[in-house]
Amino acid sequence: MHAFWSNKNAFPLGFSILVLAMGLGVSPGLAQSGASGVPEFKRTEEVGPVIHARLGTEVVLGLEDCVQQALLSNDALKAERLRMAELEGQMKQALSTGLPTLDLVGDWSRSRNPSIALDSSFGGGDAFGPPPEAPDWFNQWLSGFGSLIPDAADIPAQNFLHANLNLAWNINPMKISGAMGAARLGIDRQYLNERTVEQKTTETTIYAYFNIIKAAEKIQAVEAQLSNQNELVSIMRLRFDLGLATRLDTLQAAVTLANIRPRLNIAQADLRNQGARLNALMGRRPEEPLSVANEQEIELGTVDNKVALKLAQLRPDLASVDVLTDILRRNRKAQKAENMPYLTVNGAYGYVGKKFDDIFVNGHDSWSASVAVNIPVFDGMLNRGLVAETEAQIRRTEAEQTGNRRLVQVEVLELLANLRLARGVLEAVELNQIRSEEVLDESLLMLEMGKINYVDVLVSEANRAEARSNVIDARYEVLTLTASLKRALGYSPLVALNSIPGLVTEVVR
Repeated sequence: MHAFWSNKNAFPLGFSILVLAMGLGVSPGLAQSGASGVPEFKRTEEVGPVIHARLGTEVVLGLEDCVQQALLSNDALKAERLRMAELEGQMKQALSTGLPTLDLVGDWSRSRNPSIALDSSFGGGDAFGPPPEAPDWFNQWLSGFGSLIPDAADIPAQNFLHANLNLAWNINPMKISGAMGAARLGIDRQYLNERTVEQKTTETTIYAYFNIIKAAEKIQAVEAQLSNQNELVSIMRLRFDLGLATRLDTLQAAVTLANIRPRLNIAQADLRNQGARLNALMGRRPEEPLSVANEQEIELGTVDNKVALKLAQLRPDLASVDVLTDILRRNRKAQKAENMPYLTVNGAYGYVGKKFDDIFVNGHDSWSASVAVNIPVFDGMLNRGLVAETEAQIRRTEAEQTGNRRLVQVEVLELLANLRLARGVLEAVELNQIRSEEVLDESLLMLEMGKINYVDVLVSEANRAEARSNVIDARYEVLTLTASLKRALGYSPLVALNSIPGLVTEVVR
C-alpha cells in the first residue's frame, strides 16, 4: 500500500489533514486522537498480472493453458469420448449382418437307428426281396446279402463321434446396406457430439477463468471500500472530538464499516471457490494450488447478424440431429428388408466315427451343402410395427429439429443483443470511472485549498470504487457473452471473432 498522490502534484493527504487540523486550531496530538490515530489515506493497487486463486504454486496458467488442460482431462469430455468405443462395437454388430458364421462343432452321441434294417433298398423292411426294377444279378446278390441284415428289433445302440465345420450365411443385401450405413452414420454423429461437448467445456472453462479474475477484482474493490470506511470512521471520531459531528454520525460510520468486513471474507471465499471449480473442470483435485494470469482481451468487432444466424444453423449439435434422422432412415431400410426374399447358405464338412482312433480315417469324411430362398410371408405383424415405430421417430425427430433451429436463432439473437448492450454499458462505465478519477483528483486539490472537508473526499473515493466495481461487472459480461456467442455459432470460444469467415464487418481497435 502506497500513499496516494494526486496527478496535480499535490501534497500527501496525511499532510493535508495536519494542515486542516491546524486551521481549526487543533494541535497535532488532537488530530491523531484515538487508539490508532488517523490512518494515512491510501488507494488499493490494481489487481496484478497473476492471481493466486488457491495458494501454493508458482506455476501460472493462462487462458489457453486452462482450456487445453480441460480438453485433455475434463471428466465429462472423457465420458463422451468413451462412447466412441460403444459405437465401434455397434459397427461390428452391423458388419455381422453381412458376414457368415463359421462354427467348429464336435459331438458325441449314442443312438439306436434301425433305419438300415427297415430300408427295403438294402433288403430290410416288410419284404426282403429286391426292388422290382433291379436286374437279376443284383437280385441274386441282394438275396444273399439281405439275409445278413438283422431284424430291426435286433439292432443294438451304438456310439458315434462327429467333428464338423459348419457354415451359415444369410444374404440380404438391403438389410446389410441399411445396418452398415446406420453404424457409419452413428460414428459420424459421435464426432459431432464430441465437438459440441468440447465447445461447451471450453465455454465453461472460460467462464470459470474469468470468474477467478472477477473475484480477485471484487476483493480489491471491497478492500478499497474498507479502506475508505476506515478513514471515514477515523474522521468522524475526530469531528466528534471537535464538536463538529454527533455520536450518531460516528455510530453510523462504524456500522457501515462492520457491514463491509464480512463482504471481504465472502469475496475471498468466492475466489477460493472459483479456483476449486476451475480445478475440477481441468480434471484436477479441487483443493490443488492454482494461479492464473490476468488475461482479459476485449473483442469489439461489429458482428453481422445475418451471417451469425446462418452460421448457427451449421453448429455441430444441430448437425448431430440431422445425422440421427439419417440413421433412423437407414434403420427403417434394414427393417423393411426383413420382409424381402433372401438367401440362406448352409454348409458342413467333417468326420464321423465310432472311436477316437478311427474318426479321421480316410473315407470317414462327410460333407453337406444347401442353398435356400426364403420368402417371408407372415411374422405376426412384428416387423410392420417396427417400421411404423421408426417412421414415427423420424417424423418426431424432424419436428424437434425444426424447433431446435428456431431456438438456436432465438439464442443467437439474444446473445447478439446482450453483447451489444454489454459493450455499450462497458463503454459508459469506463467513461464514468475516468470521470470519477477526475472528481477524486479535483476533490483532493480543493481539500488542499481548504474549500471542502475530508468527508467529501471520502465520498469521491467511494464513488470511484463503485465505478470500478461496475467496470469489473461490465467487462466480465462482455468477455463471457463473447465466448457464448462463438459457441452458439458452432466455433470454439477461443477463436477470435474476426477469424470466423464473414462474421465481423468492422474491426474496432
